[in-house]
Order: sequence, then C-alpha cells, then structure tokens
Amino acid sequence: MAVSVSIIVPCYNVAPYVDACMDSLVRQTLRDIEIICVNDGSTDGTPVLLHAWEERDSRVRVIDRENGGLSVARNTGMELASGEYIGFVDPDDYVEHSMYARLLEEARRHDAEITGCGYTGFSDGDGMVLEEWCWTPVAGVEEKLQSSVFHEDSVWKRMGVLAWNKLYKKEFLDKYGLRFEPSFRKGEDDVFYLMLLAHANRLAVIPDRLYWYRKQREGAISRAWEECGCPCTLDVERLVHATVYWKKVGWLDSGLERGWVLHALWYYLLKRLVPAHKPLPHLSGEEWEWLHGKCQEWFSLVGNVERLGKLDKWETSFCHLLGCPAEHPGWMARIRWKLLSHRRGRRGRYYTLRMFLTAHK
Repeated sequence: MAVSVSIIVPCYNVAPYVDACMDSLVRQTLRDIEIICVNDGSTDGTPVLLHAWEERDSRVRVIDRENGGLSVARNTGMELASGEYIGFVDPDDYVEHSMYARLLEEARRHDAEITGCGYTGFSDGDGMVLEEWCWTPVAGVEEKLQSSVFHEDSVWKRMGVLAWNKLYKKEFLDKYGLRFEPSFRKGEDDVFYLMLLAHANRLAVIPDRLYWYRKQREGAISRAWEECGCPCTLDVERLVHATVYWKKVGWLDSGLERGWVLHALWYYLLKRLVPAHKPLPHLSGEEWEWLHGKCQEWFSLVGNVERLGKLDKWETSFCHLLGCPAEHPGWMARIRWKLLSHRRGRRGRYYTLRMFLTAHK
C-alpha cells in the first residue's frame, strides 16, 4: 500500500545506536510512513534489534542481505519503497519528530523534486552540539534550475551534498533511474547529488535543524575526514564520474554554459590545489601520477579550458597544467622550477605543483 514517505535506514554493525534512531522515526508526527531497514550483513546485535522494532511497529520492514556497502543497501531500500517521497537516515543518527511532516509539507507546497533542511552535529562522546558541524540554511525555492546560471546563493548549494537531510520525490528518482553508485564505498552522497543536478528543476529548502548528525564516532569513515579532510584522489574520482554521467545524459554542455561545471571543478579539485595558503595534498609519486591522469581525463571530457568561463590568469594556468600530459624536464628546468617554487603566492604554488606532477619522471 502506498504511503506518503518511505524512510530508508541502511544498517551495518550499529547496535549501540539503533534504538535511538528507530525511536525517533516511529514517533514521527507524520504517521503515513514506512520505515525500510536494510541490514547490510551486520555481524553484531543489529539484526536482532531491527527485527524487534519490526514486531513492535507494523510500519517497520527489515530486509536482511549480504554486505554490499552503503550504496547497495540504500538502493535495495529504494527498489522496495512505496512512498510518494523517499528519505534516508543513517542508523547512528536520529531526527526531530516533526522532520518528515515539515519536509513533506514544503515539498508538496512547491511541488519540489528535492526538499532539504538544516541539521545539528553532535559529539558521540558527550552529546555536545558541535556548531562547526551544524547547518542552518536560508529558506528558499528555486525553479527552472536547468535554465539557471550558478550563483553562490543558489538553493542547490544551500541544501548541501548530504543525502539524509532531504526528501526526494520518488517519481523523479525513478524517471531518471537515479540510484547511488555502488562502486563508491566512500563519498557516495556527493556522487548521487551531482547526478541529481543534471535533472532537478524545482528545489526547496527550509532553515529548520531537523536532523541530528552524530560526529566523532570511533570506526566511522567520516572520523578521519573530520581531522584531515576527504582524500583529494577521491574528490577527483567523484568529479570525473559525475562528468562522465553528465555527458552521457546530455547535460554537460548546459552545465558548462551556466557555470555549474566550473563550480564542481573548483569544489572538487581547484580549491585543493590553487589557494597558496593551503598545503598541497600529501601524495606519493604514484598518487600524483594517478591524479594527473584523472585530471587529463576530466579536461578531455569538457574540452578546452576556455569553455569553463570565468577563470583568472593563474587558475587558467593551473588548469592547463593539470589537463596536459606530464612534462619531461631536464636538470636545468628542474632547478629553475625549484627556485620559482619558493616564490610567494600562486606563482610559487604553481611551480611546486609542476614539480610534483613530474617527480615520477
């Protein structure tokens, strides 16, 4: 039987957190929901707890499957969902009791394909709110996204790349076959979000912090990223994957023309390499070679650098460097580059990167 919202909860070895998460879901003020818990091959007490909730509340459904990763678990839930809208909750988090009623109200009011809200980050250790991990977006609605030019105040950007602070119209997801990419065992939310960008047309966001996001949890993938940031190689891999998809569905040219692709390039690559005040990623020679190859692949997809739009002199130089094959400098050139790498600003940064990209030669 169809319901208003299907909430998908992918679970793997999260026994200490399941009850708090599930309690927040079954107590939703929106009663017209189904809760699909996908047990992704857990080896702890997670399955027992989930099935206890299934017996307690008829809206809870538990799917047991072999471990396949977060993306596969979410996709499994999406295939079984009967809701008009779909939401995702990570099992170590919990939500406000009004979350899905508020998101559904906003989604229906604007007939939005994607509706987002704010969230509160809190410490797993002592439960303290971590303001640096909180998000209170400015409310807004964006229509005709496919014909809009990217701007910093875009509703799309205000919503963030996370999968779980949103409500998605199921008809929209099914129409374009939008699912999580199983090949990404980390950073899958970004890839999914970038794929949505090629199709979404009407978005809405509310400022309410309705999702509670657990941070500093031992064993969580995000724990290392909190301290060191997402690996640069993963960022580039996500950018390339998304761009291949954009080209496949015929959105790449429009994205280039309207500045969305340039924004993605800056967010997933250039901001890690261009700013002179930030350290360059710590990569081995083989990793720099791999990254350079991926960058060449990306620039071959989008064409010449001039298609990207507004880039200053040094940003253009960095793009040309990343998009061209590795050089084979002689010893005189290497000495010159090393001297120039000590210059301040982006000139020194450029020659430092130039040396890194040829270090394996």
